[in-house]
Amino acid sequence: MRIVQFLHGNEIGGMEKFCIDLSNALSHEHDVLLLADKTFKKYIDKNVQFVELDIEKSRNNIFFLWKIWKILKAFSPDIIQAHKQNTINILKRLEPFLKIPFVATKQDMQIKKAFHGLRYAITITEETRSTIKAEHIYKIYNGVPFHEPKKIILPDGFNIVAVGGLRKVKGYDKLLHIVANLDFNYHLTILGEGSEREHLEALIDTLHLKEKVTLAGFKSNINDYLYSADLQVITSLSEGFSLAMVEGLFYSKVLLSTKVSGCTEILSEALLADIEAFNVKIKMIFENYDAYEVEFMKVKNKYSKRLTMEACKDEHVKVYREILKDYNA
Repeated sequence: MRIVQFLHGNEIGGMEKFCIDLSNALSHEHDVLLLADKTFKKYIDKNVQFVELDIEKSRNNIFFLWKIWKILKAFSPDIIQAHKQNTINILKRLEPFLKIPFVATKQDMQIKKAFHGLRYAITITEETRSTIKAEHIYKIYNGVPFHEPKKIILPDGFNIVAVGGLRKVKGYDKLLHIVANLDFNYHLTILGEGSEREHLEALIDTLHLKEKVTLAGFKSNINDYLYSADLQVITSLSEGFSLAMVEGLFYSKVLLSTKVSGCTEILSEALLADIEAFNVKIKMIFENYDAYEVEFMKVKNKYSKRLTMEACKDEHVKVYREILKDYNA
């Protein structure tokens, strides 16, 4: 099958990482072309054909649209998958001239007009399904590739790790206030970069947490950090389907999350908490660690195999075939 993955954006977040991982996985069995910003080229497998796009160009720029049309016609794909609403709007403009089916993936809970009226859409949870108005909607859980972890040395104490871009929606400001009130020896490591770094650094200083919290930045070995820590936390205010949660299913010993989309479908009630109750819940986990480790192991045993990138890739290919059958009927 000849497949185009179309990504509009230049920051590496969960959605972008997923698109890259999916492209790489698909390329082992199919011809894959990725249209994306030059930022992502270094993360792409050699099997993936990569075409750099100037993502600053508007979907109303006729020369930009003409360039994309020429690229797509030359590659002659069976199907195109769009990630982010800008790509959807571009493909809507080109659809009458391409006559190639495209499917759009919805990764978050925001209502976006670009997803309305689509013929084909992929959603990642039942909650995100409710934000889409499309003729055919398919649900596929996000997956991540597995990389064998190794033990690394973390600071002394009960080690807590959070993974994700430094953005307001991740709730890291609230997390800092939470850990500031913990009454046992701990260390918090936050893995990720983003626009909230200065604010969080100032808050760490205000709360006198310099010895207790590390903003470690972007790391390529997240698996090692999760594997070596005692607890992974997700304090997001909103999520589509957290890749950090999926990584936790592979590598973490215990995971605690806010009650956001995706996490509520996968994690048991014992591993979920409102952000206001996080301080109490973390202390409970610390004091009853073995019990929570057993609880999380039950979830891992149930879902980890279903959430590999290999399984995710196979589900996408199945959906592509269903779309092509319907489109050509």
